[in-house]
Amino acid sequence: MAKIAGKNGNVYTTSLLVEDGEDTWAEQVVGGVALSTTTGKVGTYAARATTTTVGVTTILMSEVISADLSTYDALILWIRSSVNTAAGDLRILLDDTANCASPLENLQVPAMVANTWTRVLLRFATPANLTAVISIGLKQQVDLADGTFDVDDVHALKQIAGTDAWSIDYTANTEETTDFADAGVEAHIPTTTGWSGSFDGKKDGAPLDFGSEVKLALGESGTNGQCWIGNAIITGISPSTSAKGLVLYKYTYLGTGELQTALL
Repeated sequence: MAKIAGKNGNVYTTSLLVEDGEDTWAEQVVGGVALSTTTGKVGTYAARATTTTVGVTTILMSEVISADLSTYDALILWIRSSVNTAAGDLRILLDDTANCASPLENLQVPAMVANTWTRVLLRFATPANLTAVISIGLKQQVDLADGTFDVDDVHALKQIAGTDAWSIDYTANTEETTDFADAGVEAHIPTTTGWSGSFDGKKDGAPLDFGSEVKLALGESGTNGQCWIGNAIITGISPSTSAKGLVLYKYTYLGTGELQTALL
C-alpha cells in the first residue's frame, strides 16, 4: 500500500451548482465529436461526447455557464468513460472565454475504469482568477480512440477553514442466515453498507448548518483521486475552548447514499 502524507488533505463542502448536465453541451471547437445526452447519474440526463477519429489535445465538448468561482476551491462531478483512462488523460476546463478557448483552469481527471461512473474532486490551481467563468469543457489530452465520455452534476466546493483532522468509518452490515442445514455453524450474508465519521479543527468563520445535508469531500492529500466523496448529513457540532486555547469545533456526519472511495 502506498504511503501518503496526509498533511495536505482537507475537508470540502458548501456546494454551488455549476452545471447540471441535463442538456446537450452544444459547443465544441473541433469536428469528429457527436454531442448528445445519456441517462444521468444524478437527475435524468448527463452530457455526452461520442468521438470518432479524434486526436490528442482535443476539446470534446463545452457548455456555456455563468459563475463566480473565486471563493471556491475545487470542483466535484460525476464522469464516465467507455475506455480505461490514466490520470490526466481527460481534463475539465474552466474559462472566461467562449468554448474554453484559453482555459483558466486545466483540471486533471484521475484514472478511471471503463464504463464506471466515478465521482471526482478537482482542486483549483488559482481560484482568484475564476471571477467570471463563462464556459466549462471536457478535453482529451491523449488519443483515447473512439468512445463515449459523460459528465454530470458539476458543483464547486469550499475548503472548511481551520480544519486539521478528519476520520471516516465505512462499514458493511450483515444478517444471520443460519438454519438447520448449517449444522450449528453460523452463516451470514452481506446486506447494506454505511459510512460516518467526524472532522475537527480551529474555528475560522461561521459554523456549518446543523442537521443539513451537504456534499462532502475528504481529501487524503493534495492529489486528485486521493479523496473520499459523498453526500452526508451533519449530525453533531461540538465546540470547545479553554482559557489557554483557541475555540475548537468538532463535527460528526452520517453518510447518505453511495460513497466514492479514494481511487489512488
